[in-house]
Amino acid sequence: MSMGVQQRRGFSLRGFNRLSRRRKMWVLTGVAVLVAVIVWLITWIDWRLAHVAENDAHITGEVVTLASRVDGWLVARPVMDGDRVKKGQILVQIDDRDARLRLAAVRGDLASANAQIAYTQAQRQTADQTTQAELEQAQAQLTVAESTLSDAGHQLTLAQANFQRDDSLVKSGLTPRKTWDESHTALLQRQDQLREGEAQLLSQRAALANARAQRGQLQVLDRQIDMQRQQLLALQAQADQITQEIADRTLRSPVDGVVDRTLGDVGDYIQAGQWVMMVHDPKNVWVEANIKETALNQVAVGQAVEIGVDAYPDMVQRGHVIRVGNAATNQFALLPSPNPSGNFTKITQRVPVRIAFDGARDRGGESIDPRLKPGLMVEVAINVAH
Repeated sequence: MSMGVQQRRGFSLRGFNRLSRRRKMWVLTGVAVLVAVIVWLITWIDWRLAHVAENDAHITGEVVTLASRVDGWLVARPVMDGDRVKKGQILVQIDDRDARLRLAAVRGDLASANAQIAYTQAQRQTADQTTQAELEQAQAQLTVAESTLSDAGHQLTLAQANFQRDDSLVKSGLTPRKTWDESHTALLQRQDQLREGEAQLLSQRAALANARAQRGQLQVLDRQIDMQRQQLLALQAQADQITQEIADRTLRSPVDGVVDRTLGDVGDYIQAGQWVMMVHDPKNVWVEANIKETALNQVAVGQAVEIGVDAYPDMVQRGHVIRVGNAATNQFALLPSPNPSGNFTKITQRVPVRIAFDGARDRGGESIDPRLKPGLMVEVAINVAH
């Protein structure tokens, strides 16, 4: 080392040693601050390269809006804003007295229709038994008539043979005229019996046909019962409709959640479709972040996310990306912005990204930190290094 360099270094060290103690402290502090700034800047640059940060984000939840399907007076609202409710708990009761009266009337008609069906069924059973007995009796009488006619035919054949024999004997003078007269009379009687048997057979056949026709009454009664059953089904459908209407007048909580806002008071007349209450499930909340399209290629499902809540500066939540939107937010605008003039200003669009909260959950699945509420603004930093 040359003498000149040694002299200059010695002069610098001697000059620094000659500085006052206070100046020494200022110099050391300045050097420390400069080093800290450099370290912080390097760390910040490294963090910025590994993260996509966005402050256009908010907590979102499935807010359920309860509305009435029927008109009526609001007679009870046992909850208010901020109350925690259980699934199935009654939140709003609308006057249902008129519907209950109509249901009672329809149930009376149902009872009458059931009684009418029972009466017609009893009629059918009686008609079945009666016509069956008449049919069997007619069949039996027809059998008797057929047998009687057959016997009359045999008797007529015998009478004809006797008469022919006696007639020959009378002509030969071998038998008295009295015998011929008796044979002729017997023949005429047998002929009359045959005609009577034939008439009786026709009568019994007509009686059998009539008995069979009476059995057709059963089909008429069957059709009548079917018609009454259809009327019963129509009445039952009407009763079910009124029952559903009564159920619709009682609004119950669809989830275990929190009442966000009540939109009706006791005494108000509620129109069909009118909103009366809003509730949400605190277990089902997430972050909806609108990421610039220029950073979208770095974002992927599953990446870790740091979440800072504006309302609570000391709160830092952890999460992960669960969905990257398929369309930019401008596609959902209610009022599109056409460009008829030809002047164009390019604006960076944003794409919605859904982020789920990580962290412990209790046995019921509810987030331990109840401060996460829908609508709160948050800032997110997505770790895109991996």
